[in-house]
Amino acid sequence: MSLAPILTVDVEEWFHVCGHPAYADPATWATRVKRAHVGVDALLSLLDGTGSKATFFVLGWVARQSPALVRRIAAAGHEVGCHGDQHRRVVEMSLDGFREDVRRARGTLEEILGSPVTAYRAPEWSMRSAANPALGVLVEEGFTLDSSLVAAPPAGDAGNPDRPTHLATPAGPILEVPPLSGTFFGRRAILGGGVCSRLSREARVLRTIRESLERGDPPVLYCHPWELDPEHPQMDLSGVDWLVHFGGRSRTGKRLARLLALYRFRPVTAAAEVASVGPPRAENAAA
Repeated sequence: MSLAPILTVDVEEWFHVCGHPAYADPATWATRVKRAHVGVDALLSLLDGTGSKATFFVLGWVARQSPALVRRIAAAGHEVGCHGDQHRRVVEMSLDGFREDVRRARGTLEEILGSPVTAYRAPEWSMRSAANPALGVLVEEGFTLDSSLVAAPPAGDAGNPDRPTHLATPAGPILEVPPLSGTFFGRRAILGGGVCSRLSREARVLRTIRESLERGDPPVLYCHPWELDPEHPQMDLSGVDWLVHFGGRSRTGKRLARLLALYRFRPVTAAAEVASVGPPRAENAAA
């Protein structure tokens, strides 16, 4: 099959904002209106009939709130991955805490689906480094693919893989599939989704996608359900936090529709067909 872009979705609620005092505490979530289904159903509708398939990285907490939503994703022929359980940053958890988080989330998803879930993406790209021993924990817990590393600060490290790469861990290999990156105001940044992509000119994003394909690297794009929710609740955010969450959000649906008319997207596991083999990181090997 010819090289194609990859589409991924981080299935979380609008209030899943890591580290924010008003939203990060799970004790506050029960009373908040749940709207993940709105954006997910909009995405499923956009994808229907296009021939494109995506990977939906579902938060364990969301799956327990709405198991039917997870089943709808799978019934439409899309891939289901794991986005962790409580939307906590990997770098802020102990290894035991991380193991508990992914084990609970994966167990929830597999119980709903009746099939293995082997792909993982960290909330807010918080794996941070290819040397993070949490990658080995993923392998030990049965995951074969991670899509959490960014080859640019502050979300990642310039030494991280910038294309699909098999990484070595003490527990065995794992396929790393990073998001599309490019230039934003003279600095390297994620252009596969998020605020830098939304605030970039559409022509720049399209050019970055084409250049990635020409290099033989499948460009990995991503979005969130709340980016396609026309009645997104108001939030107590200010400054940079507001910009990151809301800046350019209204463009997401229309841009995605145009991309779906241009390309037939594939799920994240398709990256295995073109993956490189990366050297083991000394820090990881010694962990």
